[in-house]
Amino acid sequence: MCQMSRNIIGRRSVAAAIALLAASLSSMAKAGTVYESATYTGADTGEYILSNNDLIGAAFTLTQKTTITAIGAQFGGFPSGQIFGAIVPVSSSTLLPTFASSGIEANSLAHVVFSVPTVTAIDLAESLSVTLNAGTYGVVFGSGAFGANGNAGLGFLNNPVGSPNLFRSFFSNDWDAFGDTGVRLFVEGNAVGAVPEPSTWAMMMIGFAGLAAVTRYRRRSSTRAGLNAI
Repeated sequence: MCQMSRNIIGRRSVAAAIALLAASLSSMAKAGTVYESATYTGADTGEYILSNNDLIGAAFTLTQKTTITAIGAQFGGFPSGQIFGAIVPVSSSTLLPTFASSGIEANSLAHVVFSVPTVTAIDLAESLSVTLNAGTYGVVFGSGAFGANGNAGLGFLNNPVGSPNLFRSFFSNDWDAFGDTGVRLFVEGNAVGAVPEPSTWAMMMIGFAGLAAVTRYRRRSSTRAGLNAI
């Protein structure tokens, strides 16, 4: 085999091993759903209109330190302008926010402002970044804060997951339990220090083994080439 052919094979082997390692690391970093109040059906046009007088959220509990990467909901209807989504502290006893709804900006742990596209129904996630310790929190959507002054409809024909704890601030400064459990709100993230799944470990080991084999092969090839040159 000529030196050029060896080099091509070596480069291809290195590329393949690197690609496998990248895939395994990507699998480790990929965010998952850490909470959802309901599963998406795609059948809802959105009936609960979020506005500065109508904020809707859900309480969720983290059992370990977690980095939140996105929050979202199932929207529909006829949105206009921008709305906000926020992570807020929630009382573990009442499962309601610990502050008046008018104080959401001062009490937010992280937020994002976004626009909902005009479609019949959409499952929409928006990126944010915050690391939370184990505990109880709320994910809230609405308008009238963070510079958002639009509106958007939340659907209610989704399939509840367990017994979700939803809450609402409706033409009031208070929060009350909200019983329409078909509203879909969700949170995505990664547990901090999570142990990779066995399949991910296997991919990483194969990738490292591939790189080691390629390195040995290239060393032997270099040695042979040196001897042949003598």
